[in-house]
Amino acid sequence: MQNIILQLDNYNKELKDIHTELEALPLGRLVKKNKSYIHVIDYKRIGISKELTLIQQLARKKYLLARKKQLTNNIKGFSHPTAKHDNRLPKEIIDTFSTTYQSLPHTHFYHPSIEKWSKAPYRKNTLHPESLIYQSRNGIYFRSKSERDIANLLEEYQLPYRYDAVIPLKRYDEIISLDEIEISPDFIIKNPYNNKTIIWEHFGSLHKADYEQSMNDKIDRYLTRGFAENDDLIYTFEAHTRDHRRIQNLIENIIL
Repeated sequence: MQNIILQLDNYNKELKDIHTELEALPLGRLVKKNKSYIHVIDYKRIGISKELTLIQQLARKKYLLARKKQLTNNIKGFSHPTAKHDNRLPKEIIDTFSTTYQSLPHTHFYHPSIEKWSKAPYRKNTLHPESLIYQSRNGIYFRSKSERDIANLLEEYQLPYRYDAVIPLKRYDEIISLDEIEISPDFIIKNPYNNKTIIWEHFGSLHKADYEQSMNDKIDRYLTRGFAENDDLIYTFEAHTRDHRRIQNLIENIIL
């Protein structure tokens, strides 16, 4: 029941964000004739092949309208136990679009802030640089094979992430106000379609003394600051990374 309530809250929040974003996007739709992109507003047709920003906005609008319909139907489905839940991934939704949209780079459907976040510099944990010996396909170095394997799958799904970034962690609720602390999650990941941030911690050294206590302390820091497991917080163990399908399930069912 708690998972259903959390999912419903997430759907409603995303739906609200979609409404806000749609209000700022241009009217009309995109069509393609031969190699030219055309902006159609009512009966007016305007060539926009050189207007990259407008093309991106119309592509984003197309995705948001489809996602809005998906969310609305899923929210209604909570009141009807026999209703079929639509679990299609963003890519699967985009695959239903016309060739006009499918011919565009996939990044055209991303949230507009993703590119800036992906390219922005960030402060990294500088401890034990000698341990950074495992390289992902994109050339990033990691401290363990398992972290590298997770990164390779994130890269395969084209999910932007930051590794071992130093971030302030501060959350409030109605009861407690917690001081800000600094923490270095293994991965900070962005869902590129709705800009949601997910923390992913991988625990791979349970055989070491005091590691389990350190792990529990780290998880507790997140939970007491409002993060929710399998929502905006993922943590995995060494056994998970031996089966790539389990990691793929986490990516598809939680991040995407």
